[in-house]
Amino acid sequence: MLKKYATPMKLQLVGKAWEIRYSLRQEMKRWGGQSLLIERLPPASATSTASK
Repeated sequence: MLKKYATPMKLQLVGKAWEIRYSLRQEMKRWGGQSLLIERLPPASATSTASK
C-alpha cells in the first residue's frame, strides 16, 4: 500500500517500487506531462536546515 506524505517543502512516497513509479506517472500527467518532478519541488537549499 502506497503512502504519500506531502508538505509544501517535501514529498515522500513510501511503498513498493511499482506503486511509486505509477504514482509519479499519474502526477506527471496531472501536471501536464512534460514537466519534471524537480520543477515541482522547492530548491534543496530551502529544505535544508543548519543545526549548530
